[in-house]
Amino acid sequence: MLNIGIPTDRALKELDLLTLDANKRRRILRGAGRQVRRDTKARLKSQVGLSGRVWQGRSNGKKQRMLRKLGKGLQVHTTPNNAKITFSNERVGKIARVHQEGIDLTVKAKTATELQQQKGTLDYSDPSTRKQAKALRIEGYQIRKKRGKGWKTPSLKWITENLTMGRAGIILRLMRESAPKSSWEIKTPARSFLGQNESEQKELKNYMLDEAFRLR
Repeated sequence: MLNIGIPTDRALKELDLLTLDANKRRRILRGAGRQVRRDTKARLKSQVGLSGRVWQGRSNGKKQRMLRKLGKGLQVHTTPNNAKITFSNERVGKIARVHQEGIDLTVKAKTATELQQQKGTLDYSDPSTRKQAKALRIEGYQIRKKRGKGWKTPSLKWITENLTMGRAGIILRLMRESAPKSSWEIKTPARSFLGQNESEQKELKNYMLDEAFRLR
């Protein structure tokens, strides 16, 4: 799970804030944590990393904004002597770490036995799944146009409503012309967002000093 401790202990010593009582230190650190969270959310919105460079785009070339919902789960935890930014949901925190650090993942395909354990007895006459529909579109699956000549790529809705699970699986195997993979690797480029750059660290120290003078 991804979390980051703000280097406030050093700032407390450098700015001589340890002479303040615990409640005042905690109040200052809470404000500092919120500022780091605000900067992090701004990076997520602008799709820019800590270095100031724009993130590498999606592998499929789509221009949709990435990691759009991560900012909602950011939380600030403070004590009188430190502050930490973390995620309220552990699963979201793990996803965030993968993107923050650019961790490659090995994904294993679920076997029929595993699917059966999850969903009960498999019925290949059931409607195809959204995962199958997405895979078919990636492989270039097309259908004839109702009007005029030519072919078109069907929507996810059309595939799930018109193809059974078994038929979709057969089409996928034929299009791939090989046995289905038991596992595959997903390469994830680093898209840093959590933390502070040099200028933000200076702003944070100034904020903490101003608050300390105000609260004395």
